[in-house]
Amino acid sequence: MSDVTKNTDDNQPNKNQSNKDTSDKKHVLKDSSHILITGATSGIGKQLATDYLKAGHNVYAVGRDEDALAELETLGATSINVDLMDRDKVKAAFAPIETIDVAICGAGMCEYLDMPDFDSEVLMKVMSVNIGTLAHAIDAVLPKLIASKGRLVGIGSASAYVPFARAEAYGSSKAAIHYLMKTLQISLAPHDVAVSLVAPGFVETPMTKQNDFPMPFLQTPEQASRAIREGIEHGDEVIEFPKKLTLPLKTLGALPDLVWQQVSEKINRKKNDK
Repeated sequence: MSDVTKNTDDNQPNKNQSNKDTSDKKHVLKDSSHILITGATSGIGKQLATDYLKAGHNVYAVGRDEDALAELETLGATSINVDLMDRDKVKAAFAPIETIDVAICGAGMCEYLDMPDFDSEVLMKVMSVNIGTLAHAIDAVLPKLIASKGRLVGIGSASAYVPFARAEAYGSSKAAIHYLMKTLQISLAPHDVAVSLVAPGFVETPMTKQNDFPMPFLQTPEQASRAIREGIEHGDEVIEFPKKLTLPLKTLGALPDLVWQQVSEKINRKKNDK
């Protein structure tokens, strides 16, 4: 599995470029763009890597599953097997990459808490992995994104819009990601780096297979990949889907806390009665 970057001769603008104003067009994908994806060996990340490869882009697939990395290599990816929790190893692994136009940070995990058993070890593990892998990736790719005037993409979750019981660890980590990405939208703008926050609803992935509760408007990895790629192409700062789930959640999140607490209590009561 090689860490060596690939050469590209075609950097002409994509004919399907978004009709946004000129200041945003520099962040839209070009043909044969160089795209780095963390969490590329499973779920949404793997589908994104596959779709971008099929579209002719240069993909750096970052993950730990050697079989999945080998599969992506057959499609033309450059694979990078590195522990994203190790800052020095991440910086060393990404150092040979000459150009990154888009960095999609999608590595993460999910574990739930069942009250009244508050497991601080689980909470700290989820927070550490979901924030740590993102932070180390940003640390390593940001100089390259500044050089290319590229785009940084962070995968959050619609679960950050409202508090859900059992998601104390996962939801807190995603809320932190939302804050970080929205702050970076402000602080990186003077450096010509665009930032997108992705807030997906439920997506059919190995991670959601553990869920033992209803997942309304469940999306396939293909649907999730399409929504994210279209959002990046359009230069969207927030890419959220499906709207029929995210809009109601955002509306609930804007209501007084007492209202959502009552709704959440009813949901938990119905679940406990089953």
